[in-house]
Amino acid sequence: MKRKETSKPSMLNTIAEFAVEEYRFMRTYISAVSKLYDEEKKRYISAYAFHESKVYELLDKFELRALFFDGQDYDEGLPVTPLNLEEFDIADQLIVEQTFDPAIISNGNIVRQGTVILARKEINEKNNVSEDKK
Repeated sequence: MKRKETSKPSMLNTIAEFAVEEYRFMRTYISAVSKLYDEEKKRYISAYAFHESKVYELLDKFELRALFFDGQDYDEGLPVTPLNLEEFDIADQLIVEQTFDPAIISNGNIVRQGTVILARKEINEKNNVSEDKK
């Protein structure tokens, strides 16, 4: 029986999908671990850190990177789809409040868009400095 050859773009898309699903699961895992007693947390957080490092090693083998945008200024050039963009006026300065799904890139090319939630950027009128740069 012949093995079906998979094209590199198709393989990268599949791996990118896996990485996003992994991120979603690990976000849920961390949320559950945060509810444990402190002595239990250490063990599970350590297991998470090891697992996360292995996932990133695998992504590196395929020259993939997962990008997260929490706290960054939002602009239309980011490789993300905002879930709540319609809630804001065009004049609002926006930041990424939370990355739901990371963007996955390979050698500077977008393999998969990320998904984010936006928020208004709060400006500190006194110092004319944004709150996120304290």
